[in-house]
Amino acid sequence: MWMNGLMLQRIFKIMDNFPLRFVERIKEILPCEEWDDFFAQATEPLPKTIRIKKGLSIPKNWKLTPVSEMNEVRFIDRENRDDVALGRTLEHFSGGIYIASLSSLLSVHVLDPKPEEKILDIAAAPGSKSTFIADRMENAGTLVVNEPSSSRSMKLASNLDRMGVENEVLLQSDGTYLNTFFVQEFDRILLDTPCSSEGFGRKDSTFFEKMWSEKKIFEAAKLQKKLIRSAFEMLADGGIMVYYTCTSAPEENEAVVQYLIDTYGKHVEILPIDLGSIPHHTGIKTFRTDTFSPEIVKNVRRIFPHLRNKTWNSEIFFIAKIRKTAPLSLPSKKQPPLKSSTQVLGKNQSATVLTKLCKTFGMDKEIFEKKVILERNDTLFLTTKSAAQFSLHHPYRRCGLPMIDKHGNLMSPFVIHYGQQATKNVLQFSDKEKKRWLEGFDLSLSEVIDAPDGTEILVQYAGFCLGHGKVLNKGKKLKNKLDRNLVY
Repeated sequence: MWMNGLMLQRIFKIMDNFPLRFVERIKEILPCEEWDDFFAQATEPLPKTIRIKKGLSIPKNWKLTPVSEMNEVRFIDRENRDDVALGRTLEHFSGGIYIASLSSLLSVHVLDPKPEEKILDIAAAPGSKSTFIADRMENAGTLVVNEPSSSRSMKLASNLDRMGVENEVLLQSDGTYLNTFFVQEFDRILLDTPCSSEGFGRKDSTFFEKMWSEKKIFEAAKLQKKLIRSAFEMLADGGIMVYYTCTSAPEENEAVVQYLIDTYGKHVEILPIDLGSIPHHTGIKTFRTDTFSPEIVKNVRRIFPHLRNKTWNSEIFFIAKIRKTAPLSLPSKKQPPLKSSTQVLGKNQSATVLTKLCKTFGMDKEIFEKKVILERNDTLFLTTKSAAQFSLHHPYRRCGLPMIDKHGNLMSPFVIHYGQQATKNVLQFSDKEKKRWLEGFDLSLSEVIDAPDGTEILVQYAGFCLGHGKVLNKGKKLKNKLDRNLVY
């Protein structure tokens, strides 16, 4: 394409904000007529995007714009965004929304989870993908979520609780070694690998100047090849894996998928991905000394910040959908007997616990249909039968939604998600009481609660449950039992 001198000057000025090696790479990946737009928009701030849970009542002052292909996802703008942070709204507090990037949400959409499947999210923190998978699974089946980092695993657990996920089994292991525990058993696997993170440029405009390096690309590619091999060996015959990165680097994208084909040959099928109205590129044919298989070039998808329309505006990312066409010849793993403090409550035991809760708070017992109660270290968790059975046979960190602690007290994640439906032993808060409660204070009550000290009371405000408290001082005070990590 012919360009005049002024156009070239403008492009070169924009490119001055990027490392030379990155500029050279993009010139090899994108057509020259797109360079100007790409470099102009690679560090432009992202619009805020939320995933909305079914049944949420949307505030009138929220302006929501549809996003391509995903009915649960919207761009959001709010009239009062300077007064109340989105993360401080009751919609967020109660798990009605999740603030997430379009790239992570689209990877789940492409994975297409189904209820009652066994699904693995290998690098799951902070939880945007895992919680979306759980929603698409309708909180049924088994969702195994893994995060090797202890601190990030804690953040993941917090988000799983906030979103009311019940079908998860949380692991904390190195993903490159998970295939030594699990062999060809997962129906679907999501592999969102650590990468050189070029997509972060739209969250921090200084990323390319201060944090980008070619060395990170090469280091990430080595890890990604180990992870994709581990994931593929855990995939069941006919199972589907989505491989996803937020970088344009071919070494981390086409080259990793090519490595999988070179390693497992006819067992690997690269599936086409229909992105509908989302603007995108397909894979690249060559990069420097590498040449990629035609099925990779045709079927993988590359998305860039300058490829946008009214219903799509995202960061850089790459996505591939892979099917295992036949089982691999792998040795079966014989697990030693697992000593565990975990047990699944019997039908009668579960019924006793749930009947008492429903009678105490006036809830319909049908809302707990097909759920089971798992006991670990004297704490009760609400989960699915298949997730509970999985947890009995594997070392894990957490399983299900925290329900009742070892002292017999209700736990906030359970209360917040089921307390909205309570009709007995409920206290409705005023605006002032709601504010004080979420700040973590106990409340002196203007009207005495007619209940013995120690009685557990659920607190509600505007259709939300804000947790629970205990009656003190002959009904004149309510002790705040909201988890401290939920306090504003």
